[in-house]
Amino acid sequence: MKPKTRQNLLLAIMAVVCLLVARRYLPAVKLPTAGRVAAQERLLQSLQGDLKVARKVQEDRQASLKALHTLADPFWIPSGPAAKVDQEITAEFNRLARLAQLSSATGSQKVDVNKEKNGSCLQEVILSVEIKGVTMRDLTRLFTLLRSTPAGRKFRWDYCKLQVDSPKNPAAVNLSARFRVLVLNNEALAFLGLQDPAALKADASSRAPKARN
Repeated sequence: MKPKTRQNLLLAIMAVVCLLVARRYLPAVKLPTAGRVAAQERLLQSLQGDLKVARKVQEDRQASLKALHTLADPFWIPSGPAAKVDQEITAEFNRLARLAQLSSATGSQKVDVNKEKNGSCLQEVILSVEIKGVTMRDLTRLFTLLRSTPAGRKFRWDYCKLQVDSPKNPAAVNLSARFRVLVLNNEALAFLGLQDPAALKADASSRAPKARN
């Protein structure tokens, strides 16, 4: 067989192979025809519409949560699912007392934590405070902080008694006070989005009684 004839035969075989390959794989290749481009544009427009709706739903949900968070402002929000709220509340009152420059005064504190009532999302903490040997100016600073700061407004007055240290020769004032602090429980925090539900489940699992062998 002549070289030229052999070459022509090889070219013919290659052409047949190319046709077979094109026939096998060409349908999988979608050419950008005008119809396909228009269909993709319609799909993108539909997806953009769905995205706008989803964003509007998210914005409405965020607005609702923000309104709920505002309603939750008067209540104490624990730092975590397993937080000891009595210690947190005592620490916050002591911080306000230091800001009012009452750190040098003598005094005592007592904290009572009431259990949650069935069907309630609140827990009540009662803080009793005895402060002795302060001036009315010092107490005025404390009262101002309890009235004007977000943390201070969470302390609700339940009892207050002011008495001079000495009726004959008064030099200072003694304060006896009791506050009630309402604390949101874990379920309420999860509903408001103020606590991670996963952390809530982990805390519940850790508190669950272990099975005995």
